Amino acid sequence: MSTLENALDAVLADPLTRVAAPERAIGYVGGDVPLDLLLAATRPAMHLPWNVDRPTPFADRWLEGRFPLWARSMLEDWSAGRFDALAQVVFTRGNDVAHRLYYYVCELQRRGDLAGPEPLVFDVARVPRAASLRHTEAAIHSLAAQLSVGAAQIVAGIRQANHLRATFERLMNARSSDGPLYEKLVRASLFTDVQPLLAAHAMPVARQPRARILLAGSVPPDERLHLAVEETGASIVAELHERCALRLGSAVPEEGEPMAALARQVCSGTLGPRAFGDAGARLVAAARHARADAVVQWLSDDDEGLAWLVPAQRRALDAANLPTLTLTSRRGDCSDGAGPEIARFVTGIGS
Repeated sequence: MSTLENALDAVLADPLTRVAAPERAIGYVGGDVPLDLLLAATRPAMHLPWNVDRPTPFADRWLEGRFPLWARSMLEDWSAGRFDALAQVVFTRGNDVAHRLYYYVCELQRRGDLAGPEPLVFDVARVPRAASLRHTEAAIHSLAAQLSVGAAQIVAGIRQANHLRATFERLMNARSSDGPLYEKLVRASLFTDVQPLLAAHAMPVARQPRARILLAGSVPPDERLHLAVEETGASIVAELHERCALRLGSAVPEEGEPMAALARQVCSGTLGPRAFGDAGARLVAAARHARADAVVQWLSDDDEGLAWLVPAQRRALDAANLPTLTLTSRRGDCSDGAGPEIARFVTGIGS
């Protein structure tokens, strides 16, 4: 195990250890909450962590069965006071689960059944039209005011976020193996700035895998699907889901009106069930860019929005002659044999 992996494991073991109540840290849920804006707040900011293997008795009392395990884990931690060091938590309207979870938290706090940080909503609009762009820009202005972020700070936040985008682009373009390590790196970046870790620890020497795999669909709980592929001698060399490295989008212009630039970047996002455009073409393009030999689509049983995209995506993948394994309605903790199924598929690539 590399020293970088040790450092990432330390972050992932308990992401909340890096925040303290006096810092008025910010939490968020959703890949389209603008990182630029969070960095501009000059307070620690982190995605709420999750653990799909834990019992969730409090959350089970309130959430319907279609809520995913990661959301149940977040509500359970909230009720246990694990998020009390956070001053505010931003939920995106761009993710159905995050949006519904926001309303549940608000109602439980109103009833006195939940304490903890102040819930906020990022009211993003994704329909490709001018009204959506104006609405999203207004939502960014509103969120900036709620987080006490001024216009001058936004530019500094954009600059920091662009630096991370460039770092991720360089790393992902050079990626050819060690899928579990890259999964941990991107997941850890939701909770902390991973750039000091990358500066302190060298990336391991890449090897040529037996096959290059793109993993798409729902957000996996952790690196367990990557490990299943790695054991076959192949490697997941790219991901396409809401919390992958691509969640940050392209670089945001550092000149001009920063709020308008952020709105354009958010509205052009292509990840998640509320993204518009040709989902099949996007998936094929991502596979080509990653030089993938095959695609694995893994969709959890609670991710109903993404399931509507699968037929068009499969047609596009078939037309591109890309071998594909599509696993739909799967358990969010991968306990239904998804790993072995993926391993069998990957083993047959090139046979």
